Amino acid sequence: MQDKAHGVVPTHEIFQRPFKVDIQLTDEPTPEEYRHFPGGEELGKTMKMWKVQNKSFPEIDPGLVSDPYGFGDSPDAEAISSGLNSKGPDSVAIGRHGNFFLWGFSAQPSDMTAEGQKCFLNSICYIKKFDGQKPLVAKTSSSRLWALVYVGYLKTFNDQGLIKRLFPEDVRRRFGKDPQKYAQYYQENLECLHEVNRRIVVDEDVKSLGLSNRKVELLDRCIAMLERGEKPELAIAS
Repeated sequence: MQDKAHGVVPTHEIFQRPFKVDIQLTDEPTPEEYRHFPGGEELGKTMKMWKVQNKSFPEIDPGLVSDPYGFGDSPDAEAISSGLNSKGPDSVAIGRHGNFFLWGFSAQPSDMTAEGQKCFLNSICYIKKFDGQKPLVAKTSSSRLWALVYVGYLKTFNDQGLIKRLFPEDVRRRFGKDPQKYAQYYQENLECLHEVNRRIVVDEDVKSLGLSNRKVELLDRCIAMLERGEKPELAIAS
């Protein structure tokens, strides 16, 4: 990750107090690799960014971002700012999960910009409020949206070894090396995806019910099916 951040939530507390952070946004070229990630094709030629530190890789360590999945759907997690990186436009450089605060920029305070220093101090004050609070759920790397990230890898590399490692055999037989077909398939089945043996596959049981496996309606339907004795094997499997 580099010295600039984008995708910032300027109204967040870490930019407001105890020190007011003056976020000066500038237009910077959109990294070409971003276009291979979900939503990347819709990005413009430039992105709004703000400078956090005065040194960049390889002068200092590259820093670290987290993938964005698990921040938006957890009640005790929040994505506050992305950062210029090689892992996609929505990766999280500044965020919180329970009582853990993620500050992905690697520069020590003396190498931060004045506004970066203020934000860093505000962040320490902010996370103090969550002292002793444990995360409600564990963040995992098995989000269904990784399927779309894998499709982005195909657009960049498109080699047989990568395809075999990331996608199930039946899907590989159907779509070969065509990333557009993979993308359409996973988009159409997004609400029915789950992970099996490190590959993201379609849950055909859930798909047959026409429901999402991440919504409570599926649980309600399966309970009702069991009460009625309707396809109990399917209800239990789903």
